[in-house]
Amino acid sequence: MTHTTKLRLSSLLLPGLLIALTACAPIDVKQALQNQSPKVSVAGQRLTSLNFERVNLAFDLQVDNPNPIGLTLGGMDYDLKLAGHSFATGNQDQKMQLAASGPSHIELPLSLAFAEIYQGLKELQGKSEVPYELTTGLLIDVPLLGKLRYPVTTKGVLPLPQLPKVSLKNLTVQKINLTSATLALGLQVDNPNAFNVALDRLRYELTVNGKRWASADKASLGSVREQQQNTLTLPLTLNFMELGSGLYSLLTSSQPLDYRINGTLDASSANALIGKFNMPFDNSGNIKLSR
Repeated sequence: MTHTTKLRLSSLLLPGLLIALTACAPIDVKQALQNQSPKVSVAGQRLTSLNFERVNLAFDLQVDNPNPIGLTLGGMDYDLKLAGHSFATGNQDQKMQLAASGPSHIELPLSLAFAEIYQGLKELQGKSEVPYELTTGLLIDVPLLGKLRYPVTTKGVLPLPQLPKVSLKNLTVQKINLTSATLALGLQVDNPNAFNVALDRLRYELTVNGKRWASADKASLGSVREQQQNTLTLPLTLNFMELGSGLYSLLTSSQPLDYRINGTLDASSANALIGKFNMPFDNSGNIKLSR
């Protein structure tokens, strides 16, 4: 048999050989391979830290690999939506080996600033919480299938804590004589949060028409329930000898007074992640004395 005859015979036998090999393979090769593909899920999600400026989250992603050989994670992408709006997207080039015949855990940390949230989504201002949806895509090298993206989605609710507000609600003259006057200072504390706030300590200074009327340090002033407001009634005694004789005329007139009240509120949050915090306040305006 000549060399040319051998080549012709080989070219005639090759197609038949490929058909025979295919017949011996599984009926659905793709399905068989997919059955050995890794399964991705969200094993947990939590807040790692929270204050009135920023929230840090961590998502625990689990990859279950049914194969007897390890796989390689080539990176991941994420898309975080707040109230249905895409807010944070990105990619991480995190690479790691995934265990064979078992689960592997990958942590995806995210940090969000509340100022950026309110600036980007103005409809969330004044809200105590917002629903979120996170979609993450893991890029995994799978034998025979190559590098594939495995998406997984999880949902939850994100708290939107806001600092309480301290303001002057009223100033009431309770008693007045030729040498002094007794007043009641009404301070309103607004708690816009979905948790209670204990008022541990209040330091304040009240200035009226350019003169300092009071400076005090008060402790254990109760608490303000979630999304409620409390009025603190604080006693105030004014001495005409110290503040001038014109104070008597001022207290007995009906003219509005210019005021400024400033200080610091020490408080404790019922939210364990926030815990204790201190909050400076400073506001001014004009007010009419009530009697």
